[in-house]
Amino acid sequence: MPLILLLSIPIHACYMGSKVVVSLLALDLGASQILIGVLTALYALVPMFMAVYSGRLTDRIGMRVPLLIGSLLTAAAMLCGSLWQQLPALFATATLMGAAFVFHNVAIQNLTGSRGRPEDRAGNFSILTISYSVSTFIGSMIAGFSIEYAGHGRAFLSFALLTILPIAVLIFHPRFTRAPVQGAEKKERRALDLLRDPPLRRAVIIGGLMIASDELYGFYMPIHAYSAGLSASSIGLILGTYAAATFISRLLLPFITRRVQPNEVIFWFMLLSASGFLLLPALTTFHLLALVSFFIGIGSGVGPPLAMTLAYNRSPAGRTGEVAGLRLTLNNVARIVIPLASGMLGAALGSAPVFWMNAANLAAISWLSRR
Repeated sequence: MPLILLLSIPIHACYMGSKVVVSLLALDLGASQILIGVLTALYALVPMFMAVYSGRLTDRIGMRVPLLIGSLLTAAAMLCGSLWQQLPALFATATLMGAAFVFHNVAIQNLTGSRGRPEDRAGNFSILTISYSVSTFIGSMIAGFSIEYAGHGRAFLSFALLTILPIAVLIFHPRFTRAPVQGAEKKERRALDLLRDPPLRRAVIIGGLMIASDELYGFYMPIHAYSAGLSASSIGLILGTYAAATFISRLLLPFITRRVQPNEVIFWFMLLSASGFLLLPALTTFHLLALVSFFIGIGSGVGPPLAMTLAYNRSPAGRTGEVAGLRLTLNNVARIVIPLASGMLGAALGSAPVFWMNAANLAAISWLSRR
């Protein structure tokens, strides 16, 4: 797992941190909320069409090549944003970063699931999602403070430098990406047939709704805080508080699930996050936004590791990468719909309906978990 984390943290930090830089630079360039919604949706456009293919690729040829493709495309996306700080460059950066992340994320999740014994899988996915919390914190801090003290271009350059480590690991230490290959059924395979399994279907749907909630927070919180007059570093700290909270909840998750059933964990923790989103529109000061973001992060943090574990465990032999790709395809549908819908809704009615819409989404997750 240590080498997997060395691959995961830098690339995920680039993915999450670049969204902050793209949003704040677009606002400085005079972009509307709708245009920023389009930019955010572009992060998910390529993954929506390529996730299943990238999953099948990892099942067929292994993890190293998709991971290397993802790392190199991440470097290219960050250099594009660093060298060309105009709206067309932001469209290119978002599209390249989306393509990079789909190859990298599917492969890293498949590699994590293949490590150790089946009973170790939940712990491994918990560690992976803890690394996502760490990388979100790192990405938010780098983005906020680099923008304020060095400018948007150097913020992108800082992220480009982070990609050196995973690229070097994949080039000079390739053996650890090897995983045992399970025999797949010798018949025509359609990804949507996987959804005929009810437990797998529920895990995929719940996972997609969770991603939608996380994406809306990451997309709209910087806009809300910017409109309240907060600085880039303050916005980075608020996002970092959210990431720190997800780290804590994921760290405690193994202890929680020993005493509480996973569906009950999802039910109560999603309601906690929903309560936070109901309060957000009324808050405009740094301390209150950071406090409520912390409680939202505590609630939201438990969802992804539970959804990943359930989906991997229900995967047919030889199709774990394909299931991960299918799950990410549906996740990316949410990543496209949510920014566009929230951008139009926010432009027309303000921030309150956007955050309340997300509270309703989290309540729906709670209801589904009880079923």
